[in-house]
Amino acid sequence: MLKEGFSIIGEYDDPPHESFPSHDHPGDQLLVVLKGSVEVIINGKISILKPGGEIYTSAKTIHDLKIGPDGCSYIEGERSTSR
Repeated sequence: MLKEGFSIIGEYDDPPHESFPSHDHPGDQLLVVLKGSVEVIINGKISILKPGGEIYTSAKTIHDLKIGPDGCSYIEGERSTSR
């Protein structure tokens, strides 16, 4: 992620069924699943990510996240849109 310009990087471990309703981020974002699963909804399209799965969202893209039944561990990187 660092090589791709992501300067804000965090590792998270969310409990089963945690929900993050519609929100956005000021910078581009990349989420990579390590363990468990997460459902990502962007513009009505549902993507279910499992270990090794990743999703990229551009800055200001509205999205929802729903953590799967076994929880989810993931790495998330965010970068400024001024590259």
